[in-house]
Amino acid sequence: MPGDLDEAHALHRAVLAEGTAFITTVEELDALGGVAYRRLVFEEIRRTAGAAMWVARHGGRLVGWLSVRPGPLAQMRHCGKIEVMVAADARGRGVGTALLAACVAWAEQEPSLTKLGLAVFDDNQRALGLYRRFGFVQEGHRPDEYRSADGRYRGDYLMGRRV
Repeated sequence: MPGDLDEAHALHRAVLAEGTAFITTVEELDALGGVAYRRLVFEEIRRTAGAAMWVARHGGRLVGWLSVRPGPLAQMRHCGKIEVMVAADARGRGVGTALLAACVAWAEQEPSLTKLGLAVFDDNQRALGLYRRFGFVQEGHRPDEYRSADGRYRGDYLMGRRV
């Protein structure tokens, strides 16, 4: 995982630069500390029960990653929160499926977790289909929760899956 640090950060920046799947901007990510921030996140994942990260490579290139981290408060630690990044040119090729399959299989054996959770834009049909195929169900809807730089409003679904 430490060897993947620079590539994982570069992928994160590239996906955020698309401006379509996440609310964080590249500038906001950079303000957190750039690669130094990613290093802190990697270290947190490595030392935290109920946290893990997977990377996907194709042709030697990092094309995706998925992290799961438990909630930060005692009453939330049973729920692992998922974040997924897949390179634009690797989408639709099974990368997200492979990453999510690894995460779910691991979570089903992880004694500190009883649930996985995530948030996804309500108009991201590809991601919604993937999560539903893995048994995630809609637990909440926040319409017009976000306002893009272009003034467009978007909502999201909160989804969860028992493990």
